[in-house]
Amino acid sequence: MARRAQMVLWCAAMIGASSGWADEGQWMPEQVRTLAPQLKKAGFALAPDALWSSSPDALMRAVINLRGCSGAFITGDGLVATNHHCAYRALQEASTVREDLLTNGFYAATRADERPAPGLTVKMVQNIAEVTDELRAIIEQEQDPLARAEKVTRRQKELVAACEAKGDVKCEVAPFYRGARYQLITYTEFRDIRLVYAPPTRVGNFGGEVDNWMWPRHSADFTLVRAYVTPDGSPAAFDNANVPHHPRVFLTPSREGVTKGDFVATMGYPGQTNRYLSAVEVERHLTQVFPYIIELYQEWIRIQEAAAAGDKARELKIAGRVRSLANREKNSRGMVDGIVRMGLLDKRKLEDAALAALASKKGGDLAGVPAALQSWSDQNRAAFKRDLLLRMVRYGADALALAVHLVRWAHEAKKPDVERAEGYQDRDRDDLWSTLERHLKTYDPAVDTALLASWQKHVQTVAGAPEAAQAFAPGRIAKSPLMVEATVRALFEARDEDALRASKVRALALAFALVPWIEQAEAEQRARDGVELQVGPAYFQLLQEVRDGPVYPDANGTLRFSYATVRGYSPKDGLYATPQTTLRGMLAKHTGQDPFDLPAKLRKKAPLGPTTFWADPRLGDVPVCFLSSSDTTGGNSGSPVINRRGELVGFNFDRVWENIAGDFGYDISRSRNISVDVRYMYWLLDEVQGDTRLLEEMGLLSFADKPARQDRPRDDAGAPVKAGCRQADPVWVCGGLALGALLTWRRRRRTS
Repeated sequence: MARRAQMVLWCAAMIGASSGWADEGQWMPEQVRTLAPQLKKAGFALAPDALWSSSPDALMRAVINLRGCSGAFITGDGLVATNHHCAYRALQEASTVREDLLTNGFYAATRADERPAPGLTVKMVQNIAEVTDELRAIIEQEQDPLARAEKVTRRQKELVAACEAKGDVKCEVAPFYRGARYQLITYTEFRDIRLVYAPPTRVGNFGGEVDNWMWPRHSADFTLVRAYVTPDGSPAAFDNANVPHHPRVFLTPSREGVTKGDFVATMGYPGQTNRYLSAVEVERHLTQVFPYIIELYQEWIRIQEAAAAGDKARELKIAGRVRSLANREKNSRGMVDGIVRMGLLDKRKLEDAALAALASKKGGDLAGVPAALQSWSDQNRAAFKRDLLLRMVRYGADALALAVHLVRWAHEAKKPDVERAEGYQDRDRDDLWSTLERHLKTYDPAVDTALLASWQKHVQTVAGAPEAAQAFAPGRIAKSPLMVEATVRALFEARDEDALRASKVRALALAFALVPWIEQAEAEQRARDGVELQVGPAYFQLLQEVRDGPVYPDANGTLRFSYATVRGYSPKDGLYATPQTTLRGMLAKHTGQDPFDLPAKLRKKAPLGPTTFWADPRLGDVPVCFLSSSDTTGGNSGSPVINRRGELVGFNFDRVWENIAGDFGYDISRSRNISVDVRYMYWLLDEVQGDTRLLEEMGLLSFADKPARQDRPRDDAGAPVKAGCRQADPVWVCGGLALGALLTWRRRRRTS
């Protein structure tokens, strides 16, 4: 079976490499080399080895994982660019009512002013090793699904422990192709991350939930942070003696930006896609998963917004959680809309019928695959509501979430480290404490009470829920004496289950009642995982024979590459969405009311955008966002977008409404991702913030001092196009724009 699995994967790589399906695919680093013909045809000017190879200078090594988001090193002094919404929680936790970094933004005028970003870490791939054979051997030898999953999990933990024992690194074992392949990935993790620049939320999240998942967009969804290390270069926690990290490779910010038809590529850590789900699972998501998520999240958003109305301190506490819930809720609505619009379920049913016929023809172990998939899906359906509510403990009331974590932390300590539940091993200590700190910072008794009452109401509809989960008094749990940092720290360090059990704190008593239920749910999930470990690769083997198009692994939070073109799309009959937006369009959206309320300083500067150095001569204005056909999903937020020369041109932050269901199937006609154009960042730093220190660090200031460029765009006659001036413009307009550009250039010359 191991040899067969490897052959399946070899075929998958070859099919993907030879496919003519442009733009689709979230490719593993080592697969980039097989894309050489497509990349060359698409216009990529570098060799594939420049993107990924054994060389420490490969560009993809500059791409980082930032707690579920992506980003990249963009200077030799450890400056990292990511999305504003990826740093939203850190900005929230660093804010106070008197110093609100979400509302006002943040700018560190000097390195000394850069401040810690709570909860943020940065991981960079150091090494990738194949571990397929030993894990597949375990899977093939063990017949019981639960034992199979537990043995595989144990071996994964052993591999991670051995990997992390070699140095100050973080490691993970990641499955690909539904468990047909496994890799051990080693990361360097930087723990001292500091805020450098973040625009005000009215700019970074301009349009809010109204514009979320929509086009056109005008959000400055980017933030700059910096990674710090000890003086000898070792990763470490925050310390005033730490110095900026000097990465061996970083992405060079582009000087030209992009325009329609340009080659671009997105590199990042996409979280999860479901491109290879069977029809029964697609139907379950359509009829069960998404409808219930929409119902529950809408309810929790309303509860928190009502509790925080008119209370600034409370608004700050709930801001990150509400935004996360709102994003997921709207995403679920988009999934339903997209799956229905694409007719995806009917397509999968036809595909599954062909797969069943092929399985019957081949016989042997493959003959039972369709029935096994149906049984697996039925088990998922039966457990879904309970499992979601138990997972949502960590997104709901802070007092109960913190109590559950403390009880599990102490309970798991009695086991050997390799047998402990994920998240409660010794290696998880710092991350877990960071989670507890977050619950302390966002805790509010009134919000907690309302959320607990809602959670309890939903739990009461779940069969088998323990009595304690159905009958507790929400207010008594929420108003907990536990929620004091010194108390929590002492309990966390003691890790004493008996002491916690003897406590009179009601939140801890409820946690003790819930933990066995949580453990039961996790054991049942492991048993279902054990089925998937055996059925998944067999299903994938059959699927390749009945499905056209490139074959690449579903996203799983590991480093991936996607190439594309800057292009618009037609959202519906009779309409065409152009691929770029500008300051003009942003100003046209301003209403003075949230979420379309731009700061006065930006409104004053924006009309002068066409006269500035950062204006796009083709657009006659400063570009804000652009569309491309990159294959992205959640986790790609903050992903760097590069041009044909490997230079940074933007930051991915969203997809269009018509592409939300792209997690289930790629459609070249409507699969569009949305990125911030780097020139909007330059303009904000230069013209609005009024400080060129960061531009100088990026290597852009000396370039900005030059009013003429040899490689600037040219018109149809071959003459250089003047910045901000279009061929059809009157002479007096071009003259005025040129004068403005000259004055800007002279000012920079004086200040540099």
